[in-house]
Amino acid sequence: MRILYTVNEFPKLSESFVINELYELKQRGHDIVVFSFTRPDEEVTHEEISGMDISVYYAKQPSLTSLPELFSKSVLNPKVLRHAAFFEGPLHHAYYLHFGKQIIEVINKEEEIDLIHAHFAAPNRLACTYAAVYYEIPCTVTAHAYEIFSPPSLKRLQRVCSRFDHVIVPSEYNKRYLSEEIGVETDMTVVPATTSVDKFEPSDGCVSGRLLTVARLVEKKGYEYAIDAVTELIDRGYDVEYHIVGTGEREETLRSRVREHGIEDYVKFLGHVSDERLETELHEAELFVLPCVIASDGDRDVAPVALKEAMATQTACVSTSISAIPELITDGHDGILVEPNDSEALVDALSSLLDDQNRRKEIAANGRKTVESKFDISQAVDELVSVFQSCIQSHNGHGTRVVDGD
Repeated sequence: MRILYTVNEFPKLSESFVINELYELKQRGHDIVVFSFTRPDEEVTHEEISGMDISVYYAKQPSLTSLPELFSKSVLNPKVLRHAAFFEGPLHHAYYLHFGKQIIEVINKEEEIDLIHAHFAAPNRLACTYAAVYYEIPCTVTAHAYEIFSPPSLKRLQRVCSRFDHVIVPSEYNKRYLSEEIGVETDMTVVPATTSVDKFEPSDGCVSGRLLTVARLVEKKGYEYAIDAVTELIDRGYDVEYHIVGTGEREETLRSRVREHGIEDYVKFLGHVSDERLETELHEAELFVLPCVIASDGDRDVAPVALKEAMATQTACVSTSISAIPELITDGHDGILVEPNDSEALVDALSSLLDDQNRRKEIAANGRKTVESKFDISQAVDELVSVFQSCIQSHNGHGTRVVDGD
């Protein structure tokens, strides 16, 4: 297949699941073209990027000078206008059509595209559906987290999802939420966001007392509870060191919390790191901690890839019981789950594994087995390819209908 992927930013370090997906599809012989709404501003990226031969197009942001482009025949095409969602109002409508025209131009340049796939069901992804209607090809979307759990409008979310031929979700939790809470009637398939387990060698040792979190520094990751738990462990006499990999909007808030607790000598903020450094951090960690919470705006993690990567390196994980994390971790078997927003419960879970090395090693080994058997990228892409092929077949085998993309 020749697939056009649309993403908000490419490549984005924190969205390794997108890169893993594209890399696996390329390894299987599928051709990938990427349309990115924005350019990245990160210097560090994943190793797989250098191994992928793909065309990447970056959107031109709309301005007053771009308004005449909306009168091109690709935008004024009757099929596009019939499909267009005017419920947003004329300005939003023009904004989405502006990107839709650019996607149409990309497809016209590439000549043969079988399917458009978008990551994140944000309103601007409607642009993908306009291009798909224009070329009479299927369009699918993966609905992840922030855009469905904290959308500005539930009605808008429902309408956005209704414009796609198929909605892919990373968990049963997402599927139930969209179906029961939002009223999405579009066909949905669960395809976990995951990683290549073979990329991560099992750890053959660790630094005693080393704790690790790999995540963006945002509210839903629950860093405050990890910092409080580390403080309590130190007060109880544990010799621990806490490494934090990631950047984000709450960095200064978290640094201030560390200073207030007087534990600066025990906590290291490492920022973005290379894939090689990440694997070293995972191997050296005695425990991986990710105390996810539901953020004040409703945003939440589903089943974070960072947990799967830690489990792949045979590092015992401690997380919380929110959303779809229990679909990944069975409490007491391949990880420990505590209630969210509870630093005391987190302390008890961490200390129990620090005190019982045999139990820690057993949980770590089971974690590796779980991701090998249920969450490897090869299994996820098997499902993804099946959905794509089914959608293409449902369009009666139509490939791209090449027309003037003016």
